[in-house]
Amino acid sequence: MILENYETPRLKFRSLCAADRDVLKIFFENKEAVKFLNVPADPGTYIATWIGRQESRYESMGTGLCALILKETGEMIGHSGLVRQFVDGIPKWEVGYHLLPAFWGRGYATEAAIACRNYCFENEMAETLISLIHPENKKSIAVAKRNGMAFWKTTLFKGQPSNVYRVRREDWEKMKASVQHAL
Repeated sequence: MILENYETPRLKFRSLCAADRDVLKIFFENKEAVKFLNVPADPGTYIATWIGRQESRYESMGTGLCALILKETGEMIGHSGLVRQFVDGIPKWEVGYHLLPAFWGRGYATEAAIACRNYCFENEMAETLISLIHPENKKSIAVAKRNGMAFWKTTLFKGQPSNVYRVRREDWEKMKASVQHAL
């Protein structure tokens, strides 16, 4: 899988597996954490489906949402990765990120999202990377903006209104050049 063992200064990506069930249960049972996700009324049974979906993505696309491991402690703090989505019938690569609430506000989602963005463009996976975000999810919108994304459009995604934020390769190249110039 493409992000397997990929690391940032504080995080490590690895494949989700059945052993992650307890952490995922905490996440999916937290109403605040899943407020903007389409999680069924019984999240306990949904966990196996969620893991299975990621494993299927790993096999068919070589990518999916990964467990995010805090390197300092070795604990799983959420999941993030690159996922193929269809926006208005057109395939796009999306960076997704979901953290346990205990780890919100520490920059981990931004760190993971930036790592996914960089991986996508460094490995020439796409010319455009998106994030699909519920219009009221202010925290995820802030992460997308820190990831260099800008609002593109609103669409229906899985029957729900969704704002599409995007960053294009050319924008990423300019960001890299301005950072290198500042050094």
